[in-house]
Amino acid sequence: MRLEEIAKLIDGKLKGPSELEIKHIAGIEDADEGDITWLSHSRYEKWLEKSRASCIIINRESLIVNRKEGIATIEVQNPAIAIAKLLEEFYPEEPRATGISNKAQIAPSVKIGREVSIGEFASIGADTVIIDGAIIYPRVYIGKGVKIGKGTCIYPNATILDRVVIGNRVVIFSGAVIGSDGFAYTQLDGKHTKVPHRGSVILGDDVEVGAGSTIDRAVVGNTIIKRGTKIDNLVHIAHNVEIGEDSIIVAQVGIAGSVKIGNRVVIAGQAGIPDHIVIGDKVVIAAQTGVTRDIPSGITVAGYPARPRRESNRAYSLLMKLPDLFKRVQTLEKRCK
Repeated sequence: MRLEEIAKLIDGKLKGPSELEIKHIAGIEDADEGDITWLSHSRYEKWLEKSRASCIIINRESLIVNRKEGIATIEVQNPAIAIAKLLEEFYPEEPRATGISNKAQIAPSVKIGREVSIGEFASIGADTVIIDGAIIYPRVYIGKGVKIGKGTCIYPNATILDRVVIGNRVVIFSGAVIGSDGFAYTQLDGKHTKVPHRGSVILGDDVEVGAGSTIDRAVVGNTIIKRGTKIDNLVHIAHNVEIGEDSIIVAQVGIAGSVKIGNRVVIAGQAGIPDHIVIGDKVVIAAQTGVTRDIPSGITVAGYPARPRRESNRAYSLLMKLPDLFKRVQTLEKRCK
């Protein structure tokens, strides 16, 4: 595409030759002539002098100017959004085959909509409903009484157990397990006795579940993931959890039973949340944070136990000084004696 076409597509302001042809998209570290790249974080500015890219997409409010003759720029509101549009334009997804494989195992009572794709060796249980345009890749297991919404995509080797409800345009990656029993036991005569799980899981529209993630069914009622929430790989969500809209759950997060999480919450990698905690809207939980109590809306927490980020950073800074402080205290004690 010519630069003028690209600038129009991403609603950007071009500074450079409008007729210049762009052949590829590349990261700023390895972009070459004929490539377009982007700068979305100041840490990559060090590559500007070395980059051989023909054009760089930058933020409209950036102070970056052309630092090297021959490199054009396109100023946009959000470089990451702009590059996402370009990736779809330059590298469109291969069209997926529709149709139902004769090697799939499908119960007679399954209801299948229009333009549904079901791959080889997929297994679909009785009374399941699959709405128009859904894609079921090979070797997916779907239990009984499941509902799968329009345009939903389930990748190979994912497992969807009985009575799970999946909304429209949901994406479930390989190895995810939706609807397994929660980890709930009670003591009886000194032995662990399993608590039956008779509830289900509901995934709202536009939810994404990463590879290897697990979402447990409720004891009674439902485990609920609301519209637009994105779940990374290797995340565990226990029974009766409720997560609000447009939240982000990053890899290796563990969320215990009956936790309530608000809208537009960000939980960074390896954070842990114990049972029955309530987290408000727009909360940010930093990586490896250990939450021990409810968190009100609109704050960022970090550390263990979770505290407001500034307070946590100060405490960690003081912790790093403890060896020196200990030596100073020892010296003072000797002088006092």
